[in-house]
Amino acid sequence: MDNKILINLRDDLAGELDAINQYQEHIDEIDDEEIKKVLEHIRDDEKEHVAELIRVIRKLDEMQEEKFQKEEL
Repeated sequence: MDNKILINLRDDLAGELDAINQYQEHIDEIDDEEIKKVLEHIRDDEKEHVAELIRVIRKLDEMQEEKFQKEEL
């Protein structure tokens, strides 16, 4: 396994988590319900990306998978 791929995937994961936090901050600051709904939809898409990236990382990194299993995640 090319370690560079895992590094890139983890960087991607960090970016998705940052995006989720940023969208949530914006949601919390906005009173307009229509805009909130749009941002919530985008935030939820980012959460799906997080799940997909974690699934791929678990597949490629045996040690990471062992840690997830140990924590029953």
